[in-house]
Amino acid sequence: MSALRSRLFIRNFTNTGYRKPFHNKVKSGNYTPTPSGWDHVYGLSSVLSALQSKKRSVLDTVYILESDEKKTTQKKDASLMDEILQLTKAASIYTVAVDKGRLNNLTENKTHQGVVLKASPREPVEISALSTLKENEYEALPRINKRGSEQDRESSSQKEVAPISFQKSNRMPFWIALDEVQDPQNLGSILRTAHFFGVDGVLLCSKNSAPLSPAVSKVSSGAIEMMDIYSTPNLVKFLKESNENGWQIIGAAGDANPSINLTQFRENTSEKPVILVLGNEGTGLRTNVKNGCQSFVSIPNACKDKFHGAVDSLNVGVAAGVLISTAISQ
Repeated sequence: MSALRSRLFIRNFTNTGYRKPFHNKVKSGNYTPTPSGWDHVYGLSSVLSALQSKKRSVLDTVYILESDEKKTTQKKDASLMDEILQLTKAASIYTVAVDKGRLNNLTENKTHQGVVLKASPREPVEISALSTLKENEYEALPRINKRGSEQDRESSSQKEVAPISFQKSNRMPFWIALDEVQDPQNLGSILRTAHFFGVDGVLLCSKNSAPLSPAVSKVSSGAIEMMDIYSTPNLVKFLKESNENGWQIIGAAGDANPSINLTQFRENTSEKPVILVLGNEGTGLRTNVKNGCQSFVSIPNACKDKFHGAVDSLNVGVAAGVLISTAISQ
């Protein structure tokens, strides 16, 4: 779609004054976020992925840059914008053209590529453990809420929450668990890699982890809009119960001794269902999480110079890419 056609399309569509936020009836319930409770998803890939997958409970408004400036638009960007406009029209989502200053304010001056989606936040699904693999099937077991008043806990325990079922593919199931990864750049990078290689599941700690923010969505190139993400308030308990159900827990730790090499790691992932645990950017795996691992994998350092300084280990996002690729790439 040309820049002129895009501007005319936006004007014609928004001049109707028609407003109908998309509500996901399955997940939204009576979701009424406060003004501070909205996410402003930005970037062409992230907004397009959110509109396509509809995993957010509410898709409220799409803001598009209205500009009369003559500038060259890349064909790929123009094609993505065209898809965004067609999806908003099909879902009757309110679309409004605004100036660059408004978009900058909505995104705190992030690189928005001329489009912002106002939507409800993405929330991970809380689970307690992974079940035993039986006849090529397994489940993510739901977590029963044990917080709040006694009445709330009893009410929660009486609700039947169905486990989430998974089918084994042509390889053993492979999950990754992130132990308090706090940098949005790292989290977004890991989620993008996990989605690209087809990791079966990603688990976060409910506390002390980066939230699934618009910044994470942008870094992941929209991966968090397309994939289901899980969480647990007690990673140690999750790993213990999953291990009792037949899952092998392997921690990524360069300083662990002994540790398995990449060849042994790949062999392990082909024999049993595996959860790979990746640690925090600064401190790595917590001691109690390390104690829940059966083995550790390290990535060899090819630099033999003793003066290699700070380049003695990999960023957690890069390490995740190496290990995920080693485990499940064909």
